[in-house]
Amino acid sequence: MKCSICKKQIEIEANGYEGGHNAFPLTDGKACDICNETQVVPMRAVLLRMGRPMPTESLTSVVKDQQKARAIANVSLKQIAKEVNQKKNNKGEK
Repeated sequence: MKCSICKKQIEIEANGYEGGHNAFPLTDGKACDICNETQVVPMRAVLLRMGRPMPTESLTSVVKDQQKARAIANVSLKQIAKEVNQKKNNKGEK
């Protein structure tokens, strides 16, 4: 199994467990020991210290949704700008 954060192979624990750590709230997958200790646990600690509730969606899911929305908005803005420029050009020709 690979770590959903660094993509490296998750090592088998001394007791034989090979499932990795829960990587939430960073991803919906599993984390290796290093990513768990350096990224997942600190993120959870920050959320707790800030008094924020644990998210219901992983941060990577939220970021992907925002990237999709931003891409749609950029296409829409480009189309609007193109239409406005065409209307300006059409008025200038008359």
